[in-house]
Amino acid sequence: MNTIEERKSPSHADGIKRIQVGCGPKNILHDWWNVDIREFKGIDEVMDVTRPWPWKNIVDYVFGEHFLEHLTVQQAQDFLVEAGKALCIGGKIRLSTPSLEWVLKTHFKFEDSPADMKLDQTWAINRAFRGWGHQFLYSKEMLVRILESTGFQRVQFFDYGISDDPLLANLERHGGWQIEHGYPSVWVVEATRGELPIAKNRDFSADMDLKFLRYVESGH
Repeated sequence: MNTIEERKSPSHADGIKRIQVGCGPKNILHDWWNVDIREFKGIDEVMDVTRPWPWKNIVDYVFGEHFLEHLTVQQAQDFLVEAGKALCIGGKIRLSTPSLEWVLKTHFKFEDSPADMKLDQTWAINRAFRGWGHQFLYSKEMLVRILESTGFQRVQFFDYGISDDPLLANLERHGGWQIEHGYPSVWVVEATRGELPIAKNRDFSADMDLKFLRYVESGH
Protein backbone atom coordinates (compact mmCIF):
# COMPACT_ATOMS: atom_id res chain seq x y z
CA MET A 1 0.00 0.00 0.00
CA ASN A 2 1.36 3.44 -0.90
CA THR A 3 1.76 5.91 1.93
CA ILE A 4 2.07 9.67 1.77
CA GLU A 5 5.57 10.78 2.62
CA GLU A 6 5.69 12.68 5.88
CA ARG A 7 7.45 15.98 5.47
CA LYS A 8 9.10 17.27 8.62
CA SER A 9 9.70 20.96 9.20
CA PRO A 10 13.11 22.41 10.04
CA SER A 11 12.09 22.29 13.71
CA HIS A 12 12.56 18.51 13.73
CA ALA A 13 16.02 17.08 14.24
CA ASP A 14 15.72 15.20 10.96
CA GLY A 15 13.52 17.79 9.26
CA ILE A 16 14.09 19.58 5.96
CA LYS A 17 16.75 22.24 6.52
CA ARG A 18 16.33 24.06 3.22
CA ILE A 19 13.77 26.88 3.02
CA GLN A 20 12.30 28.22 -0.22
CA VAL A 21 10.54 31.54 0.36
CA GLY A 22 7.77 33.00 -1.79
CA CYS A 23 7.46 29.77 -3.75
CA GLY A 24 3.92 30.29 -5.02
CA PRO A 25 1.90 27.33 -6.35
CA LYS A 26 4.00 26.56 -9.43
CA ASN A 27 7.56 26.40 -8.13
CA ILE A 28 7.41 23.81 -5.37
CA LEU A 29 10.77 22.14 -4.73
CA HIS A 30 10.44 18.62 -3.36
CA ASP A 31 13.58 18.63 -1.23
CA TRP A 32 12.89 22.08 0.23
CA TRP A 33 10.51 23.40 2.88
CA ASN A 34 8.29 25.63 0.71
CA VAL A 35 6.75 28.69 2.35
CA ASP A 36 4.60 31.52 1.07
CA ILE A 37 2.51 34.27 2.62
CA ARG A 38 -0.55 32.82 0.85
CA GLU A 39 -2.04 29.37 1.33
CA PHE A 40 -1.36 27.79 -2.04
CA LYS A 41 -1.87 24.10 -2.68
CA GLY A 42 1.32 22.15 -2.16
CA ILE A 43 3.21 24.56 0.07
CA ASP A 44 4.46 23.37 3.44
CA GLU A 45 3.79 26.44 5.54
CA VAL A 46 2.05 29.81 5.34
CA MET A 47 4.52 32.35 6.63
CA ASP A 48 5.34 36.06 6.47
CA VAL A 49 9.12 35.85 6.15
CA THR A 50 9.58 39.52 7.09
CA ARG A 51 8.45 38.65 10.64
CA PRO A 52 10.30 36.49 13.20
CA TRP A 53 10.98 32.95 12.01
CA PRO A 54 10.43 29.95 14.29
CA TRP A 55 13.91 28.60 13.53
CA LYS A 56 17.26 29.87 14.75
CA ASN A 57 20.72 28.64 13.75
CA ILE A 58 19.48 25.37 12.22
CA VAL A 59 18.77 26.02 8.52
CA ASP A 60 21.33 25.09 5.87
CA TYR A 61 19.94 27.03 2.91
CA VAL A 62 17.44 29.78 2.07
CA PHE A 63 16.34 30.32 -1.53
CA GLY A 64 14.06 32.89 -3.13
CA GLU A 65 13.49 33.34 -6.86
CA HIS A 66 11.93 36.59 -8.06
CA PHE A 67 10.92 37.31 -4.50
CA LEU A 68 13.07 40.12 -3.11
CA GLU A 69 11.76 42.75 -5.54
CA HIS A 70 8.21 42.21 -4.21
CA LEU A 71 9.23 43.47 -0.77
CA THR A 72 9.69 47.08 0.21
CA VAL A 73 13.32 47.79 1.00
CA GLN A 74 12.45 47.88 4.71
CA GLN A 75 10.79 44.47 4.41
CA ALA A 76 13.79 43.16 2.49
CA GLN A 77 16.04 44.19 5.35
CA ASP A 78 13.71 42.45 7.85
CA PHE A 79 13.62 39.31 5.69
CA LEU A 80 17.40 39.12 5.42
CA VAL A 81 17.80 39.50 9.18
CA GLU A 82 15.33 36.68 9.84
CA ALA A 83 16.82 34.43 7.16
CA GLY A 84 20.32 35.08 8.47
CA LYS A 85 19.34 34.24 12.03
CA ALA A 86 17.68 31.01 10.87
CA LEU A 87 20.80 29.88 9.02
CA CYS A 88 23.49 27.94 10.80
CA ILE A 89 27.07 29.15 10.61
CA GLY A 90 28.19 28.34 7.08
CA GLY A 91 24.60 28.28 5.81
CA LYS A 92 23.86 30.03 2.53
CA ILE A 93 21.20 32.22 1.00
CA ARG A 94 20.57 32.36 -2.76
CA LEU A 95 18.36 35.02 -4.31
CA SER A 96 17.43 35.96 -7.86
CA THR A 97 15.98 39.38 -8.60
CA PRO A 98 15.62 41.63 -11.67
CA SER A 99 18.72 43.61 -12.55
CA LEU A 100 18.24 47.37 -12.31
CA GLU A 101 21.14 47.87 -14.72
CA TRP A 102 19.61 45.59 -17.35
CA VAL A 103 16.23 47.32 -17.08
CA LEU A 104 17.78 50.74 -17.64
CA LYS A 105 20.01 49.56 -20.49
CA THR A 106 17.30 47.70 -22.39
CA HIS A 107 14.06 49.56 -21.75
CA PHE A 108 14.85 53.08 -22.92
CA LYS A 109 17.00 54.29 -25.83
CA PHE A 110 18.27 57.84 -25.83
CA GLU A 111 19.20 57.72 -29.53
CA ASP A 112 16.92 59.38 -32.07
CA SER A 113 13.85 57.22 -32.57
CA PRO A 114 10.20 57.74 -33.47
CA ALA A 115 7.94 59.30 -30.85
CA ASP A 116 5.76 56.17 -30.75
CA MET A 117 8.79 54.09 -29.86
CA LYS A 118 9.76 56.50 -27.07
CA LEU A 119 6.22 56.30 -25.74
CA ASP A 120 6.30 52.51 -25.75
CA GLN A 121 9.67 52.56 -23.98
CA THR A 122 8.30 54.93 -21.36
CA TRP A 123 5.48 52.48 -20.65
CA ALA A 124 7.95 49.60 -20.56
CA ILE A 125 10.39 51.08 -18.08
CA ASN A 126 7.59 52.13 -15.73
CA ARG A 127 6.12 48.64 -16.07
CA ALA A 128 9.46 47.12 -15.09
CA PHE A 129 9.54 49.19 -11.91
CA ARG A 130 5.87 49.11 -10.97
CA GLY A 131 4.43 46.02 -12.64
CA TRP A 132 3.89 42.53 -11.18
CA GLY A 133 3.88 43.93 -7.65
CA HIS A 134 7.49 45.11 -7.80
CA GLN A 135 8.49 47.34 -4.90
CA PHE A 136 12.25 47.85 -5.29
CA LEU A 137 14.76 46.92 -8.00
CA TYR A 138 18.37 46.21 -7.09
CA SER A 139 21.68 47.07 -8.67
CA LYS A 140 24.60 44.71 -8.10
CA GLU A 141 26.15 47.16 -5.65
CA MET A 142 22.91 47.49 -3.68
CA LEU A 143 22.63 43.73 -3.30
CA VAL A 144 26.17 43.58 -1.98
CA ARG A 145 25.47 46.46 0.40
CA ILE A 146 22.24 45.14 1.87
CA LEU A 147 23.62 41.62 2.31
CA GLU A 148 26.94 42.64 3.81
CA SER A 149 25.35 45.27 6.02
CA THR A 150 23.08 42.58 7.47
CA GLY A 151 26.11 40.48 8.36
CA PHE A 152 26.35 38.05 5.44
CA GLN A 153 29.77 37.20 4.05
CA ARG A 154 31.23 35.79 0.82
CA VAL A 155 28.74 37.54 -1.47
CA GLN A 156 29.03 35.94 -4.92
CA PHE A 157 27.16 36.35 -8.22
CA PHE A 158 26.36 33.51 -10.60
CA ASP A 159 24.73 32.93 -13.95
CA TYR A 160 21.22 31.48 -14.09
CA GLY A 161 21.15 27.97 -12.62
CA ILE A 162 24.86 27.98 -11.84
CA SER A 163 26.46 27.61 -8.41
CA ASP A 164 29.66 26.23 -6.96
CA ASP A 165 27.43 24.46 -4.41
CA PRO A 166 25.61 21.51 -6.07
CA LEU A 167 22.60 21.94 -3.78
CA LEU A 168 22.08 25.51 -5.04
CA ALA A 169 22.52 24.75 -8.76
CA ASN A 170 19.60 24.43 -11.20
CA LEU A 171 17.01 25.84 -8.79
CA GLU A 172 15.66 28.69 -10.90
CA ARG A 173 12.43 28.03 -12.78
CA HIS A 174 11.32 31.38 -14.23
CA GLY A 175 13.47 31.28 -17.37
CA GLY A 176 14.08 34.19 -19.73
CA TRP A 177 17.54 34.93 -18.32
CA GLN A 178 19.77 36.82 -20.76
CA ILE A 179 22.71 39.18 -20.92
CA GLU A 180 22.60 42.46 -22.82
CA HIS A 181 25.04 45.37 -22.73
CA GLY A 182 27.14 43.35 -20.29
CA TYR A 183 24.39 42.97 -17.68
CA PRO A 184 22.20 39.97 -16.83
CA SER A 185 18.44 40.41 -16.83
CA VAL A 186 18.38 38.88 -13.36
CA TRP A 187 21.01 39.04 -10.65
CA VAL A 188 21.61 35.66 -9.01
CA VAL A 189 23.44 36.19 -5.74
CA GLU A 190 24.61 33.94 -2.94
CA ALA A 191 25.93 34.84 0.48
CA THR A 192 27.05 32.91 3.55
CA ARG A 193 26.30 33.32 7.22
CA GLY A 194 29.65 33.61 8.96
CA GLU A 195 30.66 34.58 12.47
CA LEU A 196 29.48 38.19 12.14
CA PRO A 197 26.28 39.17 13.97
CA ILE A 198 23.11 39.18 11.86
CA ALA A 199 21.23 42.41 12.47
CA LYS A 200 19.96 45.60 10.89
CA ASN A 201 22.79 47.97 10.11
CA ARG A 202 22.42 51.55 11.34
CA ASP A 203 24.36 53.07 8.46
CA PHE A 204 22.30 51.24 5.84
CA SER A 205 19.06 52.14 7.63
CA ALA A 206 20.13 55.80 7.79
CA ASP A 207 20.94 55.83 4.06
CA MET A 208 17.61 54.17 3.31
CA ASP A 209 15.75 56.81 5.30
CA LEU A 210 17.75 59.80 4.02
CA LYS A 211 18.07 58.88 0.35
CA PHE A 212 14.85 57.01 -0.32
CA LEU A 213 12.11 56.65 2.28
CA ARG A 214 11.78 60.34 3.09
CA TYR A 215 10.78 60.91 -0.54
CA VAL A 216 8.65 57.80 -0.99
CA GLU A 217 6.72 58.33 2.22
CA SER A 218 6.36 62.10 1.98
CA GLY A 219 3.13 61.80 0.05
CA HIS A 220 4.22 64.28 -2.65
